[in-house]
Amino acid sequence: MGAAFAAMWRARWMRVLLIVLGLLALGAAIWFGLPMTGSAVLASVWLRVGLIVLIAGTLGLVYGLGWLRRRRRAEALEDSLMAEPAGDGRVLAERMQEALAKLRRSGGKSALYDLPWYVIIGPPGAGKTTALANSGIGFPGRDGPGSGVEGFGGTRNCDWWFAEEAVLIDTAGRYTTQDSDAEADRASWTSFLQLLKKGRPDQPVNGVILAFSVADMMAASEADLARHAETVRTRLAELHETLKIDVPVYVLFTKADLISGFREYFGSFSQSRRRLVWGTTFQTRDRSARTCELVPAEFDALVARLSDEVSDRMTEEPDGAARIAIFGLPGQMAMLRDTVSDFLRRVFAPTRYQSNAILRGFYFTSGTQEGTPIDQVLGAMAKGGDEAAFQPAFLSGKGRSYFLHDLLKKVIFEERDWVGFDRRAVRRRQILRSAAMVLIATVTLGGMAGFGYSFWQNASLLAAAEADADAYRDAARNELARTVIDDSDASVVLPQLQQLRQMTAGYVDPRRPGLFEGLGLSRHDELHAAADRAYSDGLERMLRPRLILALENRLPQLIADDDTAAIYRALKVYLLLGGQGGTRGAEDDAAIAGYFDEIWRARFAAPGEFRLREELTQHLQAMLDLDGDRRITIGIDPEIVRKARDAIVTLPLAEQAYASIRDRALTSGLPAFAPAEAIGGQVERVLATTDGTPLDRLSVPGLYTFEGYWGFFLDELTHARSRLKDDRWVLGEAADRVDYDRQLGSLERDLHRRYRQEFDAAWTGLLSRLTMARMSADPPRYDALAAAASPVDSPLARLVEEIGRQTRLSRLYDEIDAMAPEDAAQAAAGGDLAGNMGDAAFSRIYSRSGVFQRVVLDAVQARGKSQVRAGAVSEDSQRAQVQRISDDFADWHRLLTGEPGARPIDAVLANLAALRENRRNAALAPSPADETLLRQTLSALTMNNSALPPDLGRMLSAVEAEFRSEAQDASLGQIERAMNDEVGAFCREFIEPYFPFTEGGRHVSPAIFGQFFAPGGRADRFFTTYLQPHVTRGPDGLEPIPGSSIGERLSPDLLKAFDRIEAIRMAFFASGASEPRVDMAVTHISSSPSVNLAVLAINGSELRTQPGSTPGELSWPGPGSGVSLALFPQQSGRPNGIRFDAGRWDIVTFLRTGRSRVNGTSVEVTQDVGGRSITYRFSFDSTTVPFLMPELSQFSCPVSVEARP
Repeated sequence: MGAAFAAMWRARWMRVLLIVLGLLALGAAIWFGLPMTGSAVLASVWLRVGLIVLIAGTLGLVYGLGWLRRRRRAEALEDSLMAEPAGDGRVLAERMQEALAKLRRSGGKSALYDLPWYVIIGPPGAGKTTALANSGIGFPGRDGPGSGVEGFGGTRNCDWWFAEEAVLIDTAGRYTTQDSDAEADRASWTSFLQLLKKGRPDQPVNGVILAFSVADMMAASEADLARHAETVRTRLAELHETLKIDVPVYVLFTKADLISGFREYFGSFSQSRRRLVWGTTFQTRDRSARTCELVPAEFDALVARLSDEVSDRMTEEPDGAARIAIFGLPGQMAMLRDTVSDFLRRVFAPTRYQSNAILRGFYFTSGTQEGTPIDQVLGAMAKGGDEAAFQPAFLSGKGRSYFLHDLLKKVIFEERDWVGFDRRAVRRRQILRSAAMVLIATVTLGGMAGFGYSFWQNASLLAAAEADADAYRDAARNELARTVIDDSDASVVLPQLQQLRQMTAGYVDPRRPGLFEGLGLSRHDELHAAADRAYSDGLERMLRPRLILALENRLPQLIADDDTAAIYRALKVYLLLGGQGGTRGAEDDAAIAGYFDEIWRARFAAPGEFRLREELTQHLQAMLDLDGDRRITIGIDPEIVRKARDAIVTLPLAEQAYASIRDRALTSGLPAFAPAEAIGGQVERVLATTDGTPLDRLSVPGLYTFEGYWGFFLDELTHARSRLKDDRWVLGEAADRVDYDRQLGSLERDLHRRYRQEFDAAWTGLLSRLTMARMSADPPRYDALAAAASPVDSPLARLVEEIGRQTRLSRLYDEIDAMAPEDAAQAAAGGDLAGNMGDAAFSRIYSRSGVFQRVVLDAVQARGKSQVRAGAVSEDSQRAQVQRISDDFADWHRLLTGEPGARPIDAVLANLAALRENRRNAALAPSPADETLLRQTLSALTMNNSALPPDLGRMLSAVEAEFRSEAQDASLGQIERAMNDEVGAFCREFIEPYFPFTEGGRHVSPAIFGQFFAPGGRADRFFTTYLQPHVTRGPDGLEPIPGSSIGERLSPDLLKAFDRIEAIRMAFFASGASEPRVDMAVTHISSSPSVNLAVLAINGSELRTQPGSTPGELSWPGPGSGVSLALFPQQSGRPNGIRFDAGRWDIVTFLRTGRSRVNGTSVEVTQDVGGRSITYRFSFDSTTVPFLMPELSQFSCPVSVEARP
């Protein structure tokens, strides 16, 4: 099937038909398919026609370029063939013109390059030319039968045979043998090969036909055949080396008619049978196959086929002698088997030193039967009358060809593509073809991918937009169903408005159609327009009504408060939102935005509400941007408008004008003064805000800066009159009751006064919210304090400098006054006044503000003289107004007087540096003097606060308080550590878990008890060192010393614990010894009548008593442990004593288990033993009964020094 299709594709008519059908199918797909996409762009007739024409034109261009390339190659080939090479090449060039002309006339200008080329080689006399001339192949320009197209050098050079199907080059036999003149023959052969390579570089030839005479095969000796084989092998190797291709070789054994029996066997064949192929074509596509090894077997097959037909041929042949010859032909052929096989093996067998040629097949042919020795023998037989009957019919002198036509036309010519190509040329062509295919594939796939990606992007865009719309409908369902807006809080609808604002392809979506998204399929613009409409509808439905309602709620309150300035601003905004006042301009939008910005700043002032304020501002601005072509359908209350207008009739025009100036300033682009931005550096490490607001959100509006005054406010003054007249519509009919002429006379002065008030309020508000950051951070480096104290770039000093730069408005005049008169005049003449005043702000304002230019020029020219200009205040009055504003901040300006390093602010920095040095030394090398030096340093820091600006003094006082608190924290920390190290850990491990402090525990050793509670012990040392300076003993125990900040922070539990420690020390260490000692007198008070004697033993000391005996003396802790009581006389059957032997503190158990009654410093205890009782009185030389004091059972170790909240 594949071969049949390839054969069909090679037919020109089939290729044309398939290409035309393909174009028609593609055109139909484009014409009918593109409208199915639903895209109006792709359905355009012009687009479809253009695509079809483009494709057809591209294909036509490709084939046209291919035809032109083939034509040029053919012309180049002709030129190369017609060139004048050396040697025989000159003869070739002379004789070539006629043949080329005939070929062009018959086959077209590109035929020479398109046809396959074959080279015929072989020794002289091999019958090469005869075979071609009698092959039956048609050659253009034949003059007549048998004439052929003669070679243009005869057999001496080579013959060029131009057939309809191929070009055959019949080379001279000497090219192969090179035995006549070796050097000349070699040069001619090399020139011939180079000519082929030059003319057809990629595929010089399509095959080689090796012609060898059967006569030579039968008559030559083995040595001669070997020499012939080596010669042919060498020529084939040279051909491969020069042409750089693997070429198939077809071996023709010519003059097969010289084999005995050939004429008889084949003489009766018809012409069609004589055209058949007699030989073998090896059926393999493997060019490396050793086909020469298959020759013997294939030769045997040929002989076998001859033998199979012998009987038929003998039957057909009437002549007896001929039958004998026919019968002998297979044998004659079999005798050639070894010779042919050996010859082909020698020519084609592979070796490692030489490239082997490809044996494609071997064949036996006969071109004519004249001019050969065999012909002469047959001729002699024909002339003898006796033998005339044996002469075949074809010995009439006319030669007939055998087995040539189909061999050339159906085998060799059909295998034109079997040949290889020049590997380098093929590699180059493959690279170019691959690159072209990759490019085509890339462009095709890229285009398909681009359209696919574009479709996917737009489909995803639509899906996302639909999802956003569904989400909005669900979230805003209740709001959309609302018919009455009764809530003026716009923040409640922020989620819904944010959804609309952030919809896919919506108002703030930064995405724009990309290259792929816009490949004729983009829906972005449509979605963007729809999203904007939806957003605008939402703003009009949810935001504008609430803003109007908020104003309707606010205006009556303002009217009641008689706040006419606020009423004017609110009324103007109310009317603008309601669509009143004619065409709304940018200044009106500024008024609306500025008004609500102030309201929302006050309403959402908490740090966590900044985002709400920003979102509301964004939605308001969007509403103003999107309502340009909308008709506002929400009405306003005319009664509120009437009352408001009546209320503001008395509002000074200066207040109206100033409100407009302030609103316009918000949208003028004036840069606000933000400390974080203006100071930069380590400002956030040094400065903070009092309310926790991020420092970068703290600012002074740009109107109240140096540039705001000189570059904006002055300009506004010149337009204030005209704008007041333009805003008369706000007052309506009430404007007729305003005395415009009288108030306009003092307008500039009144505006200056109002500006001064707002200027002071803006800066006071900023400075009152500034404080110092935590200066005690990062010990021992104290980086924040180091930054604040830096003499080079201290943010604190930069703050003072920026305040001076922004608030000393009069420095313009100071700069002018400081200029030499001649320099000022020269600068004024040159128009570069601002550039000579040493401040970039001057240049920036000068280039922008004409009023500023006039003020500067007046100041330079007048140098103190009054100059009055129409529409503006005089220079003197102007200077006085500016000076008054500057004087309000004179205390800040004084901080910068003097030379750098000697300014008041530098003294502040020096005090901060001294504080840091003190703290660093205290952290790195603590000493007892640190606290004293700290108090001195802090006192020096705030000593001159009364001479500083109040806000700066407050900031320095905060630093002082911080370090005093930090010192207290450090002291408390030190006390905490000492308590844990010296008291707490020891107490928790060796005191608290033991008896008598914990019931059931092991008894604490008197020595351990003494280490903790004794005078000079752990508790006493800690108290004396750390607590005693901060506490005093009052009637209720320890309490802080009045005025002691550390004492006031001590934990009450800590003081209570040391109260108990003091009581225990007084009870057990009355003598001041380091170990506990308790002396007691024991008196036998009473006992049962049956008791005559009682023996009491306490820690190894024994006391024998009787009723009424004198008191005995005992001391605790004594030499031993345990307490026992024995009653005498002993009674059988019942207990006669008790014993406690847990440890040294058994006396406590003895007293606690009996019936005790404490009276002052003595205790009477009654013990019951076996139905008898005895009562003792223990009298102690102490302030209490030590073993029964509540402090023992209530004692717990101190846990924390500082009181916990």
